[in-house]
Amino acid sequence: MNRGSIKKFLSWAIVIGTIMMGGVLYPESVDEIDRRATDYYNNKEFSKALGEWLGILEIDPENESAQKKIEMLYEEKHRKDVSFQTAKYLYRDSLDSIAKGDIEKAKDNSDRAIASFVTAYRIDPKDAELQIMKEDMRKLQEEVQIELAKKRLSEGLKKRYLALMKEADANIKSQQFETAVKNYKEVLSFVPNDIAAMEGLRNAELAISNRLKYERIQSLLVAGIALFDGKKYKEARGDFNEVLGLDAKNREAKDYIRKIDDILEESRNYEMKRLQAEQFYLSGIENIKNKNFDQAVDDFENVLALIKNYKDTVERLNSIDRLRREYLEELKLLKLKNIDREFQNGLIAYADARYKEALSYFERTIVLDPANDLAKKYIQRVKDALKDIEEEVVDNDSPYYDVVNSLAVSGRQLYDKGDYIGSRQRWEKILRLFPKNRLAQEFLLKCEFRINPEAFSQFATKIVDEGQNFLREKKYERALRQFDLIQTIVPTYPGIGALIAAAKNGMEKKAEPPGASPQEIEARYAKAMDLYRRGGRENTEQALKNFRWIIAKDPNNVKALINVNRIESQLRLGGVEATEKRGALTEKQKQLVRTYYYNGINYYTNNNFDRAIEEWRKVLAIDPEHEKARNNIRKCLVLLGR
Repeated sequence: MNRGSIKKFLSWAIVIGTIMMGGVLYPESVDEIDRRATDYYNNKEFSKALGEWLGILEIDPENESAQKKIEMLYEEKHRKDVSFQTAKYLYRDSLDSIAKGDIEKAKDNSDRAIASFVTAYRIDPKDAELQIMKEDMRKLQEEVQIELAKKRLSEGLKKRYLALMKEADANIKSQQFETAVKNYKEVLSFVPNDIAAMEGLRNAELAISNRLKYERIQSLLVAGIALFDGKKYKEARGDFNEVLGLDAKNREAKDYIRKIDDILEESRNYEMKRLQAEQFYLSGIENIKNKNFDQAVDDFENVLALIKNYKDTVERLNSIDRLRREYLEELKLLKLKNIDREFQNGLIAYADARYKEALSYFERTIVLDPANDLAKKYIQRVKDALKDIEEEVVDNDSPYYDVVNSLAVSGRQLYDKGDYIGSRQRWEKILRLFPKNRLAQEFLLKCEFRINPEAFSQFATKIVDEGQNFLREKKYERALRQFDLIQTIVPTYPGIGALIAAAKNGMEKKAEPPGASPQEIEARYAKAMDLYRRGGRENTEQALKNFRWIIAKDPNNVKALINVNRIESQLRLGGVEATEKRGALTEKQKQLVRTYYYNGINYYTNNNFDRAIEEWRKVLAIDPEHEKARNNIRKCLVLLGR
């Protein structure tokens, strides 16, 4: 095989391999990344492990195994952080207890500090801060043991110890350093490794061997202590650091530096807490403005977790229940107002025969108040009216409009030309589609009247009979339309005038309340309104009964109908919360929640608690029910808020 053939063969092999691999040239598989992450995790390289597992989620956001491992890593990291912080606090408390002479408390705090330190150290032995603390814990344990040994001395030795330490201190002050050395050595003869005696001995020997250096150290210590007492901590720390530059083991300088670091750290922590508290405080105010009361509660609780009694947070937090109730009442009243408006508009449109508008208003009423039976009744009435109109008149919205309009135009033209047979054929086609079409009926009658008066008479009789049926059914408007149709063509049709008068008379009577005079209706209406205005459930229900009585006597009484609808809606919605349940998250929102949540864990694992909180708050902004994000924020606040 020549060189060109070999190259061609290799090219084909790569292509075939690519196809078999799904079109990707040897991609790193999720399993390989997971194995590497697991190796990092086992080697206590948590940040690297987290990076790898987050990488898996970039490839496969739904990878449940990677999600669980990230959660596990976060929980382990949190356990280490809490144990570390606990160890630090107990370490300081133990030293303070030693200084105050409370050795039992110092021993207890020391034991607990060491236990917490061991927990943290086992989780992450490579942590730099834990490495430093390891030596501090050893020294603390040693110091506690020395103090306990001193406590076990006999009363005579205790007195001797105190006398010798007091004498040594006086000798140091009077610069009798050789005598002070003897004092300290005697103390160490019966209290070996006593820290105060060892420190005193070392200073006395330094004064003997290098007086200038000793005096410079004492001068710096005096200056540093004066600055410390004046709360000029940074300047004081400079003096104490200079002491350690001359004497790296100087215990007094170390103690003051530790105190300064604690004060400065507490100050930094307070300022950090204040800034965070202000952010939560402003967020809470904004959430109240936006009626996000649950998130406002969370914000204000976070404020108080950071700083007790911050500004007026307690008062604002206590006011949220009241604001929530007021807002729900506002929503309920607004909803009732909208129901009232839509129903009234529907009645007005119905009365004006604007049936499509009326239908739209009544349907919107049902959307706001699904149990509104009165609106449902009117929807049916409107639909019946529309059905009648659609049969009588084909408007622009009908899918048959073009066909019917074309036939109507042609029918009119043929009628005007005197082709009554041709015109009649057009109108008959329309009536086959819409048997009650008013225009087609009118022109068909005209054509029949011209072509065959006898046939016209039969058709006219049919129309009149339909009108009389409508009269019997008390459908006076429809009866009148039928009679008007005949009168338009044959004004002298027998009895048509009397029938028209009967229809009009029926319409007038229908407008009058049956079984009650107008005065009775008005009196009952005034009584109902008086009861309604008094308020209270009992009065409201009595008002409703009176309005219903009016409608029974006068079904078209619009004022009473409006009030019946209003009261029924109020009674239905009075005890129902106006807030609606939050809808399900969209896919885009779910993706953002995942991203922000794992960003938070990433920041947390790198000890950037503030940024972690920011990311988890973004999660809550999208999904306020996300318990993990909420709990993680609280855990961070425990660490930051001490």
